[in-house]
Amino acid sequence: MGTDSEHNNIIRAAHHRRHATARSLLNVAAVLFLVALVTIVAPTFAHSAATSNTEVSGLPQGTAAALPHPVAHDIAIETVPSGHEALELTARLTEDGGIIQRPVSWTITTPDGEPIYSATVPEADAKVPPGDYLVRIDYDAVRLAQSVTVAGGTRLLVSFVLDAGGIRVLPRLKQLGLPPTPAESLIYALDGARKGELIARSKVPGEIIRVPAGDYRVESHFASGNASAVADVHVNAGRMSAVEIDHMAGLARLAFVGAPDTSVRWQIEDSHGAMLPAVSGLSADMVLKPGTYVATAHAGAEVLTATFVIEPGEARDIILGN
Repeated sequence: MGTDSEHNNIIRAAHHRRHATARSLLNVAAVLFLVALVTIVAPTFAHSAATSNTEVSGLPQGTAAALPHPVAHDIAIETVPSGHEALELTARLTEDGGIIQRPVSWTITTPDGEPIYSATVPEADAKVPPGDYLVRIDYDAVRLAQSVTVAGGTRLLVSFVLDAGGIRVLPRLKQLGLPPTPAESLIYALDGARKGELIARSKVPGEIIRVPAGDYRVESHFASGNASAVADVHVNAGRMSAVEIDHMAGLARLAFVGAPDTSVRWQIEDSHGAMLPAVSGLSADMVLKPGTYVATAHAGAEVLTATFVIEPGEARDIILGN
């Protein structure tokens, strides 16, 4: 496990206050002490895997879990004329991290759930009348909800600390790399309030998915075939854990030789008689566990079969037709 650092598209500032020079901060006759009540919407499989960590504050965005611990935040208040009250919201992965510059989904509602503001932007800036509000943040698999109060004649600036990192899954076939068939990765929480639950999924190999810091199990499988593999990974806040999962499997490249307009449906049966989901097309790729299989091509009125063996790391061509 290696560790690298990245600072792409990140503003390194512990406190983001771009209005500091334009307005007088905390210039209130009686000191306003705000208490923000934090509520967290808290959001099991088997081969070798390698993991590494890299900072992800500015890496590309990639679906839904929750922070396992209470979230820290910074608050600043500035005085404004009556009628100009507002909320300015930003987020950081870690307490000393830079402001996230990629889109974050912000939703502001009244305590009764009436929508006040909704946008997917790095920084939210919403004019609101004095009162109590619920701020919701969605950032990939990170979800946060917090109550805030805007006093009359003030602009409230809140910077949330998400305590989150990222997972980047790279599914591979032993000795073959990434096959040309689609892959899917499922991420399960191993600790926290959503322990054992599926919190995110990705169909893009190498996609970075932000998750709360903690322990996770990653299950990888391919769209066609019966191969699957898993790996456990720990995610640190502000870091990316790259999970390289090597499937102990092979690739069957199915091809029908005949009229190009023939409708072909492929069925694969394993040595135990289990049928895999059928695929259609003149050709198809199947990622298979080691073993003996029977391939059947239903090509128009013809039914063609072939028995073959797949070994780990083997790519085998199965050609049927006339």
